[in-house]
Amino acid sequence: MWNVTLLMVGLLIYSGGGGVVSEPQPQHTAGISQPPIILAASDVGQAHISDNSVESYGTLNGISLTDSKKDVIRKLGTPARTEQEDLSGITKLHYKDMEVGVRNGYTEYVHVKPSADSFQVEDQSIGMTTERVRASLGKPYFKAEDGDVYLENQNALKVYVDRDTGQIEGIDLFFDYSQ
Repeated sequence: MWNVTLLMVGLLIYSGGGGVVSEPQPQHTAGISQPPIILAASDVGQAHISDNSVESYGTLNGISLTDSKKDVIRKLGTPARTEQEDLSGITKLHYKDMEVGVRNGYTEYVHVKPSADSFQVEDQSIGMTTERVRASLGKPYFKAEDGDVYLENQNALKVYVDRDTGQIEGIDLFFDYSQ
């Protein structure tokens, strides 16, 4: 029963609904009971969006999760090195200060290495410091043990941060399959 309840709440939130169930107003219905009325909360669908100045996480360093391998090579050039992971089926395209993972011909993830001086989200360049990241991206959706996560639609942008030193250990753009 608990699983069914969670599934229903998840479906309501995913569809932009959710909110409150109110009791029907008494009406003259000759003894027939009315179903409950569901009132949608207008801000339920916005729960996953951070208060950020960068409003979309569609690209990281010019690469989108909808780009094909051919698109990546056209945008970034021939990779310095290519690596195939047989278990996951991902082909890693290695570039200076970044890596692009491709599966079934399309981008699965984009990773910017900490050796980069900056990275670009959409058209905005962001310095590779926690202060610059927070000033540009705002408050994360949540703070994981290994970094801050920003969500938008099915895209997740994760800024890996060493919690002891505050140093950025990398930036990833990937699909949020939990949505």
